[in-house]
Amino acid sequence: MSNHSAWQEIHSKLGVSLMDHLFNRLDGMYPNRWRAAFSNEYAVANWRDAWAEAFDEEGVTTQMISHALGACRKAYDWPPSLAEFLKVCKPAIDVDAALHEAVEQMHARQHGKDQWSHPAIFWAAAKVGEFDMLGQTFAALKPRFESALKNVLERGDVQPVPARVPSLQGPSAAESTREFGRQRLDELGASEVIKNVSKGGNLNWAHRIIAEEKATGKVPLNKLNIARQAVFNVTAQQP
Repeated sequence: MSNHSAWQEIHSKLGVSLMDHLFNRLDGMYPNRWRAAFSNEYAVANWRDAWAEAFDEEGVTTQMISHALGACRKAYDWPPSLAEFLKVCKPAIDVDAALHEAVEQMHARQHGKDQWSHPAIFWAAAKVGEFDMLGQTFAALKPRFESALKNVLERGDVQPVPARVPSLQGPSAAESTREFGRQRLDELGASEVIKNVSKGGNLNWAHRIIAEEKATGKVPLNKLNIARQAVFNVTAQQP
């Protein structure tokens, strides 16, 4: 076991290592049952090493540990083994259920009322794109969403769901769709794209970005949004 695991280092705010903090939390959750499993300090040291090594290999984060402790309270009357703890750290997500949730919560998010069972579901939906999530059929969405969800989970460090940025107000009767599309691109920082398109430039670059996202699921969200909005803007200019 390497002695350089961050799980074994003293945490500045806790005053103990993350592993010792986890040990204390489990001891508090399972009084007289957790400590009884360790006959001496060597057994505790072996536990620290084995669990820290597994956390590093599996890409476990402190956020996952927090969720896992809550899941253990509900699932286990006795202290969990390492294998059991890892399962609640990284539970399998049913793709069909996750996709239904994603579509439902994307609608709710438009009104600031979304609630996600796992942040990975949100990030997968974000990679597919709100427009497609709300406009395509379940059958059309499933392969793209499944690929995006797998990509998000494989990265390991899944960030919390961010607060929704208020969307732009839709075009009024006095505004043309073309003007609205131009405003959307300006606010995405793509004014140069507009200029190039207005001068007769093509959208091959945008279609390449969208195709790359469908194939790999690894295109940065801001870059993907700019490509989608550029296609929207040019389409809106057509008679």
